[in-house]
Amino acid sequence: MTAVIIIVSAIYAGLMFSIARWGDRTNNPLSQKITHHPIIYAFALGIYCSSWTYFGAVGTASTDGWQFLPILLGPILLMLFGYPILAKLVKVSKKQNLTSIADFISARYGKRQQTALIVTVIATLAIIPYIALQLKAINASFSALTLVNDSVTGIEYTSAFLAALLIALFAILYGARKADVTEYRSGLIFAIAFESLFKLLGLMVSAWIAFTLFDQIEIADLPPLPETIWTTDRFFSLDFIVQTFMAGAAILCLPRQFHVMVVDNSDSKNLQTARWLFPLYLILTAAAIIPIALAGHYFLLDTGVNKDIFTMELPMYVNSHWATIFVFLGGISAASAMIIVATLTLSTMITNDVFMPLLLKRDSHQILDQGMYKFKVVPLRQFTIGAILLLSYAYYLSWANQTSLHSIGLIAFSLVIQLLPAIIGGLYWRKGHANGVYAGLTLGFLSWLMFLLMPLASASDVSQHSGIISQGVIISLIVNSLAYYVFSLMAKERLIDKIQAAAFVHPNVKVPIARQKLLHTSASVKDLTDLLLTFLGNGRCDQLLLEYEQDQEELAIKEGSQIVKLKDTEELTHHFVEYCERMLAGVLGASSAQSLVNIVLSGKQLDVEDVVNFFDDTTMALKTNQAILFSSLENLSQGISVIDKDLNLVAWNKQYLELFDYPKSMVKVGLPIKNLIKFNALRGECGHGEIDELVNKRLSHLKSSQKHSFIRRRSDGRVIEMVGNPLPNGGFVTSFNDITSFIETEQALKDANINLEHKVKRRVDQISEISQELRLAKQEAEQANASKTRFLALASHDVLQPLNAARLYVSSLSEDSLTQSQHQTLDKVDQSLYAMEDLLATLLEISKLEQGALVPTFTHFKLSSVLRPLCDEIAAQCQQKGIKFIEHWHDEVVHCDATYLRRILQNFLSNAAKYTHEGKVLIGIRYVKSSNGQGSIRIEVWDTGEGISQSDHQHVFQDFYRTHTGSIKGLGLGLGVVERMSEQLKCPIKLSSRFGKGSCFGVTIELGDPNLVAEASQFALHESSQFNHLNVICVDDETQNLDAMKSLLEKWNCHCLCFSSVEALSEYLQLPECVCPDVLLIDYQLVPSTTSGLELIQQVRSHWDLDIPAALITAVKEESLKETCKQLDVRYMPKPLKPAALKSWLKSLVQKQ
Repeated sequence: MTAVIIIVSAIYAGLMFSIARWGDRTNNPLSQKITHHPIIYAFALGIYCSSWTYFGAVGTASTDGWQFLPILLGPILLMLFGYPILAKLVKVSKKQNLTSIADFISARYGKRQQTALIVTVIATLAIIPYIALQLKAINASFSALTLVNDSVTGIEYTSAFLAALLIALFAILYGARKADVTEYRSGLIFAIAFESLFKLLGLMVSAWIAFTLFDQIEIADLPPLPETIWTTDRFFSLDFIVQTFMAGAAILCLPRQFHVMVVDNSDSKNLQTARWLFPLYLILTAAAIIPIALAGHYFLLDTGVNKDIFTMELPMYVNSHWATIFVFLGGISAASAMIIVATLTLSTMITNDVFMPLLLKRDSHQILDQGMYKFKVVPLRQFTIGAILLLSYAYYLSWANQTSLHSIGLIAFSLVIQLLPAIIGGLYWRKGHANGVYAGLTLGFLSWLMFLLMPLASASDVSQHSGIISQGVIISLIVNSLAYYVFSLMAKERLIDKIQAAAFVHPNVKVPIARQKLLHTSASVKDLTDLLLTFLGNGRCDQLLLEYEQDQEELAIKEGSQIVKLKDTEELTHHFVEYCERMLAGVLGASSAQSLVNIVLSGKQLDVEDVVNFFDDTTMALKTNQAILFSSLENLSQGISVIDKDLNLVAWNKQYLELFDYPKSMVKVGLPIKNLIKFNALRGECGHGEIDELVNKRLSHLKSSQKHSFIRRRSDGRVIEMVGNPLPNGGFVTSFNDITSFIETEQALKDANINLEHKVKRRVDQISEISQELRLAKQEAEQANASKTRFLALASHDVLQPLNAARLYVSSLSEDSLTQSQHQTLDKVDQSLYAMEDLLATLLEISKLEQGALVPTFTHFKLSSVLRPLCDEIAAQCQQKGIKFIEHWHDEVVHCDATYLRRILQNFLSNAAKYTHEGKVLIGIRYVKSSNGQGSIRIEVWDTGEGISQSDHQHVFQDFYRTHTGSIKGLGLGLGVVERMSEQLKCPIKLSSRFGKGSCFGVTIELGDPNLVAEASQFALHESSQFNHLNVICVDDETQNLDAMKSLLEKWNCHCLCFSSVEALSEYLQLPECVCPDVLLIDYQLVPSTTSGLELIQQVRSHWDLDIPAALITAVKEESLKETCKQLDVRYMPKPLKPAALKSWLKSLVQKQ
């Protein structure tokens, strides 16, 4: 039987892991719909019914009758009549984004870390015995099965330990793998809901067996029950009432219950469903317990069986193995669900409120600045889960094994409900303070120790336990509540205390703005105005206050309320405080702005100097920027004025005031520009006519938001040029330039009657200057184009250097003894390097393509030589993005330029993979007839990506044109190059696309002649070649290239001497032991030496007076250099060096010898 139980337990554990894994599938709509259903949430609340209910309540009912009922009746009464408390608790917690009961109490009472710490300590002391209770139940049920059926001994403690390990693994995998505790754990909740249903079914199976036992005998034959057991008088006993109160309070205070009910509540409507479904669940549980207890009393009580496992003993009594196993698994569900969530919540509280403050204090920069929070908190939380279970197991071994399940549960409840005054007071009493919480919890805990735990430990009679617990709970809660009340009244509230109290006690209160006063603060409007003035300056501060008053006036008119000016009141409103904080946040940042506003509101007396010192760096930077801005405006020779979109003056400089001689008191921020225009018109500065007409004419120019320019002669003889430019967000900036001297000069020229010849000459000179500028611009453009070509050449050379080394290293590796898989991987690396080389080489080809210097070379080749590498590359990209890549093409022979075709198809495929986020990418061919009547194929690339709108079809082939401006990077050059290449190939391009549906790009090419396909030379790089110990001298200024070349040549049995400079080789040649080389491999550009590779080859040949075979290895691809190499009998080898070409050349040298 033991083996069967172990196997069944393992299967059940696997089932639970599978259920949790299925529930965690975020990409499965059915999974997410089921796990977020209100019924799942209601069943998850069944975690309240632990093994105490499953086993202990039956044992209590068998001997004490209705005394089992309080632990179920309390939650039922709370859900039915205390629902507003639960609803408010959930709403406030969700609004504050709280993660645990400790977080709730800490946030309510001023966000003090000490508050969370003391709550965590009390919760830990209460829950560890409760977890030990579950381990005791698991062990008892397992031992009963194994000892009764197979007489297996010595495993009673091992089963509890193994259960703890398995539960710890489950909690770590599905509860503590994410740092964000508020994130809904759908898999965990679904598994808990399943276990709640399973344990209810287990109880019903045991109850069904109890009914079958009663059916087999006559009721009259049963002995009567003691009258004191099932009497209704117990409903009014002190123990019954106190325990009912404790059970109801536990729903609010138990950390696991808070976590499931509040933290994992994904929808506010879930609680409404749970209001009737959870009490129904508890009623069904109570209904199942009664027949089990009665049957246990009659059939098992005298057998010496432990009453706490009557639930499982009944199916064993009737020898029903399947029922026994089912009921056993129900008990495991009751215990494991409680342990999982209890350890998860405790680990969260301990990690957040004990460990993390210590880590932040010790190493805050590393945790916060480097984003290490997740990597530290998750392992800490997982370690804490293991530690909690280890402590619980130790408690079980030392004490819990000698105490009944009912007593352990009541002890845990009696301690955890010490949190009740802080919770209820936090929700409904605004005067509640953290000092009251400290005092209440401390004195309540001491009273609990003195009047409950110590008498309980010394009591010899088990029947006295309930009375001692009831007495201790009453005394400790009274002391706790009184201390909470008194010390809260005595405490001095901070601003954060008032804010949090209002947020928790009145989360829904919305007071009209006109009456929205701050609660109890000595700060005034002037205090916050001075604060704005300090950090924003006079002009900006006046502007912001004006805007605020305007907004408030509009709002008051809309609501029909009284308009209140800031200057007419000293009382602060929440709206004004939030407005000031937002304005400061733009300068100081949100956190600093909030801190500074809170300091002012708290009533601390801070001088301006103190505030400036508080934000020293920010203030200095602000003042510096303002000084630069104002200095720039004030030192302009023109007058400047700025008006907003409402045509009110917002900024000006002193030259503006001097030009128009406005009274100082008249010009201020927010002054309608209409007033200034009217003032000027009254002084005759706007010409002749009606004043209103002159004013309206100028206002119409401003309202049209069009650029304007006027020249006006003022009454004092000065000529003013006015140029107005509209601002992007409305308004105008206008410059006023005194051009009197310019006008006088112009008039003098007219008076001097400068002849036409001078004017013509001046115009000719201007044209000459313009022509000269055009010539210079053309030269600069030509130089820029030449510089671009040189840059591309140099960039290609520098990039090809490391790529050359990489190709050599790959070839060197291919010479080693490798497995087939390794060879395949190496081939793919080599293909990728080849593709990179090919792409880099086209940098120069693109430039030549634009100049018409690049001519395609038509050959007959198989399509696979181009498509196969491209498809492998794109398939890997698609696999990484999770999209499907489909190939539908035949290996036809085509007549085209292979390089051009590869560029075109690579662009099509890369764009398809880049812009497709889900769906698939397909490449295929269609057989079509070309214009000349010969057979052709069109290679098409289809995708289900973003698509291109019809209006963009004519633009996509233009340079730098991109239809997608989102996060996808690109320059928009690819399709432009494709069009140029297709025109040279005379291969038409086809585009078909619908926005949001996908795209299809195709290119039509002619079929080729299979008989004219050039056979590719297959040169095995990995074969073992012998070069008769050739002496090779290699010279390259890149040591990486030298190392790679040496590694490759030595594997070919060559003797290689490497030199990184001309000087190093020259020194070697002067040594007496130097040996004449058989081959020279020389780089062309040997920086920093001025000697080129060709010159060095000539020097070495002259030194030995021999025509030594030599190869010039270079990234320079100029035709003139190739021609020079031919003349000097030097082999030209371009970078990246192809090992096959090098090997072939060396073999030809050996064969000649």
